[in-house]
Amino acid sequence: MITNPKFRMWLRDDGIVHLVWEPRSAMGFEDAVAATGAMARLTGGQRTPLLVDVRDCGPQDRPARLEFARRGDLVSAVALVVGTPLSRIMGNFFLTVSRPMAPTRLFDDEETALAWLSGSAE
Repeated sequence: MITNPKFRMWLRDDGIVHLVWEPRSAMGFEDAVAATGAMARLTGGQRTPLLVDVRDCGPQDRPARLEFARRGDLVSAVALVVGTPLSRIMGNFFLTVSRPMAPTRLFDDEETALAWLSGSAE
């Protein structure tokens, strides 16, 4: 497990990387770089499915969104688990504006997200 003041990340037994953002944490470019660097360390730079819990996260600035969206070299697919109307709005905004390189979808629950990621794994 890799811990950071704003997130926790680990490689699950099923080969999916799990990222949980701390509640109400605002994400800037430095946070995005830290998260993508942590993922590269966990996976040895291999493209891997990513489950991201954004149910209670704070705002994300434009440079952070762009960093996450451009890192298709690290992810084969991304499932964003949302849980509030605000997190759904933020997730939809990310998908619409940032246009991530890897297939990315929003989910209301972790189980459905994991099922989709398992089917999307390369």
